[in-house]
Formats: sequence, C-alpha cells, structure tokens
Amino acid sequence: MKKRIISYIASTLSVAALFSGCTGAFEDMNTDPYGVTDEELLQDNNYIGAHFPSMEKSIYYNKDGWGWDFQTIQNLTSDIWSGYMATSSTFNMGGQDTQSYVLPSSWTDTFWSYTYNAIMINQLKVKDKCEEMGMETYAHFNAINTILRVFGMSRVVDEYGPIIYSHYGETMTGGIYDAAQDVYKLFFEELKEASEVLYDYSSKEGLASFANFDMAYGGDLTKWLKLCNTLRLRLALRVVKYDATWAKTEGEAAIAAPGGLLQSGEGFIISGFEWMHPLYTCSIEYNDMFINANVKSILGGYNDPRLDMFGSAKKLELKDGTVSNEILGVRSGIPDLDILTDRYKAVIANINVESNTPGVIMSSAEPYFLLAEAALRGWNTGGTAKGYYEDGVRASFSEWGVSGVDDYLASHAVPADFVDPLTLVASSDAEITALAAENNTVAASTVTPCWDDATTDEGRLEKIITQKWIAGFPEGKNAWAEWRRTGYPKLFLIRQNNSAGVIPTELGVRRIPFIQDEVNNNPEGYAQAVELLGGPDNGATRIFWDVDAPNF
Repeated sequence: MKKRIISYIASTLSVAALFSGCTGAFEDMNTDPYGVTDEELLQDNNYIGAHFPSMEKSIYYNKDGWGWDFQTIQNLTSDIWSGYMATSSTFNMGGQDTQSYVLPSSWTDTFWSYTYNAIMINQLKVKDKCEEMGMETYAHFNAINTILRVFGMSRVVDEYGPIIYSHYGETMTGGIYDAAQDVYKLFFEELKEASEVLYDYSSKEGLASFANFDMAYGGDLTKWLKLCNTLRLRLALRVVKYDATWAKTEGEAAIAAPGGLLQSGEGFIISGFEWMHPLYTCSIEYNDMFINANVKSILGGYNDPRLDMFGSAKKLELKDGTVSNEILGVRSGIPDLDILTDRYKAVIANINVESNTPGVIMSSAEPYFLLAEAALRGWNTGGTAKGYYEDGVRASFSEWGVSGVDDYLASHAVPADFVDPLTLVASSDAEITALAAENNTVAASTVTPCWDDATTDEGRLEKIITQKWIAGFPEGKNAWAEWRRTGYPKLFLIRQNNSAGVIPTELGVRRIPFIQDEVNNNPEGYAQAVELLGGPDNGATRIFWDVDAPNF
C-alpha cells in the first residue's frame, strides 16, 4: 500500500468542544470506524466497502445518527440562509447568531472539521486499499469513492473558498491550500475519470459487489454513473458567471457523457444502515427548527400541495373565532425573540420529518432544472428550457407524492404577502400582536409557475431556480449556493443585522470564515488561504463563482 500521512488539517481539527477529543491521535483517526481490524474485514469486500456508509451519511452530516453537529454544520447556517428554515430559539446568545449575520466560530468551524474527519480521511483509506487489493478488481469502488469525495468537498469549497485538497494527506506539519477555482478544475477532471470507469465497469460481470455498502442505489453502477454526470453538470453551472466558456465546455460534456443524467425517481437519496434523519433531532426532538416565512409565502401563494409535505401544521384558534390547521412559518433574523420564542413555537410548523425519513441529497428533479438553465443559456442539451422546466416540476410532484401538476404548470399565481402568525392567533395579547406585526411584509417576488408568462431570460431563470429551490427542500446547502449565484428565489431581508456593518443586509451572508484552528495552528497556510480568497476572511467576501454581475 502506498503510505500517506494524514494532513495536519485532519489530525489537529479536533475542535474539542465539538468532538470531545474523538479526532486526537493520528493512529486513532486511522482506526476502522466499525471497531474491527482490516484483517477481519477482508471477506465480502468489507475491507474496502465498510468505509462507504459512513461517507455517504457524512455528505448530509449525520454519520452517527443524532443531529447536534448537523445543527451547526448546516441547520443554523445554510438551511436558514437558503430561506428554507428559521428558528425562534435564542440559544442564549442575545441575537448574536447566524440569523442576524453573526458567525460564531463555535458554529461555523464544525462544517470544515466534520467533513475532513468524516470524508477526507476515509476516502484516502479507500483509495489506498483499492490500490493494495488491485484496481482491476476495485476500480468501480474507487470511482464511487471519488464521487463521494467531490460531492462532500464541493460543499466545503462553496462555503469557505480555498481549501486543502490536492496536497491533502502529505504532511502533519501544515496544510497547503488550493484556490477554489483550481479545486473545481480537479473536481471536473476527477468526475470525468470516475464516469469513464463506471461506464466501463457497468457492463462487466463478476465484479466485486458494492451492494452491501450502498445507501442509495443498491449497488447499481448505472445509477452512480448518472449521479456522477449530474454532479458534474451542477458544478458546471455553478461557475457559469465566472467563466461562461469553461462552464459550457464542462456542462455539455456532462450532458453528452455515456450513461446520461439522473431521471425522475433516481435522486441521490440515502437510507438504511441505521440512518437517522438529522432534521428529526433539530426540529422534533430539540424543537428548534421550523418552516421559514419564505416557504410559506412562495408555496402558500401558489397553493402548492408540496407545502403540506414540508411542514407539520398545528391546530390553532384564530382571533376571528375560526380554527386553522395550515402550515405557518416565521421570518428569520427578527428582534424580540427573547419575548416571542415560546409563543412562536406553539404556532409555527416544524419540519415534517420522521427519524427514519430518507435523506434527499440530490432531488431527482434537479437534473431537469439544470438542463432547463443550460438550454436557456444556449448549451447543446437536446431539448428546450420550457420542456425541461416542466419535466422538473413533474418529477418533484412525483417525488413528493402530490397531484395536480397540470393545473399548477398553468397557474399564474404569485407568492403571497407574509402575515406573522402571532398577529392571527387568539392567544396573542396586544403587545405581542404589535411586536409581531412589524414582521408583516409584502411578497419578495411576483414569479409564477406558468412558463409562458415569462418574457425575458431573467424571468425564465427566476422560474427555474425558484422551482429548483422548492424541489430541493430541505437540503439547504445547494439551495444557499444557488441563491448566492443567481439571486433566486427572492427572499425576505432580515430585520436585525448584528454583523456590525460587516455583512450588508441586502447582500446577505456570502461565505463562512476559515476555522480558528487553522488561524492558530497553521498561520502560513491561513495567510495563503486569505490571499487566494482575494478578500477579507469574513462573511461578506464572495466565493470565486459568486460574481457580482447580471445572470445574462
């Protein structure tokens, strides 16, 4: 086996308050996560395959079942900033938290630390073991390993910017950063190679079976091939405003790649292997996470049947004497939560999720919306933007198990104005009603589901991204990235901005700062990372693909 040293970034990122020393010594981190030796795992491909369930779970940040780490990794950052969710909890921080654009390192550091420990360490071990046991037998395992690495680390790049990637595993005394755009170049190369391997192996017989380790596709290599190509197309569109030619080249290659893209019913959805949905902990067990006002405004205005699938309504007595059983949301970044917390929790909708609800990492509707935008931009897709857009909505309706898609696609309905639920319920006194009424606001958008009433490419793009946003619920990392890239869907501004002028309210959070462990223990690498970032290490500096320019 080719020997490697796990990089400094993995060996020192224990973040003691978060991980309680579980990532301490180098030897400890390289102990098999299932608590057995490599020799005991040689049978039935377990020697290599046992690492995969952990990596698959860790893309959605729930390796160990419970969701407290997920809360800081995703729920209190991208899930909120994407407009999907909001919390009425104060976390004893007096408004100095992510909803009001304060980025405490005790929250934002977790994402980096978790991903390096859960994905990058395991993917190195898988690659080494594939080389040891023979790539002629296990190349398809390594190709899937590549897809999981790129999937997980693309999310890290999209939130921090420069990362340690091409030099990962070379040293224990420091970390050499890559520019984010260079990491993207590697992503495209790696996905191309993985696609070629999977296409070649998908027709072979007598292969080492991946089925026993697959949380998504039951070992079906053709589905992993489609996922690989679809992820490549996602990342190609991500860079379209940075370099339109580069984006088109990579995007058209992904579309034309053998094996094709994911289709309706083929989303990247994980379950089994003692999977527990992390949102169950955050929204149901902790009672901390709820439907955002943007979801209520957009889907409520459309009379979208998926709204009832997203949230769990609470039966409420209203001031007019009637009883309501509708999904109610709350705005993010509002003042007076110390007074309103418990009142909101009594009326707003929790996320509709059970402990064993499968984790949707990529919706089967997304490929159609990617193709719709690609066609809108004039790429060679083999279809029309309208056709792909409507196919995407249909795929989403099917995925969520709701009906009425034909009427929906003909609808000229628009998002609804937002009325704070505490102004409606009978239990609110005059003071509470007055405080809550300050959160009432007109709808942020007038976009409709009907394709034919759009007159400009910008208007059509807003439709595509708005429907992609709806279809992707509740996975906020991709939704937040797309909002930063395109400005869609249009979201309500926060009312309380405690960033001391660092992050403009109209701009919103654009990234999260590098972790304190790097600042303290890798000062040379940190300085290099900030230089590659091209701006201050704060939440207002844009990732390279987040270009401040029109979409067309």
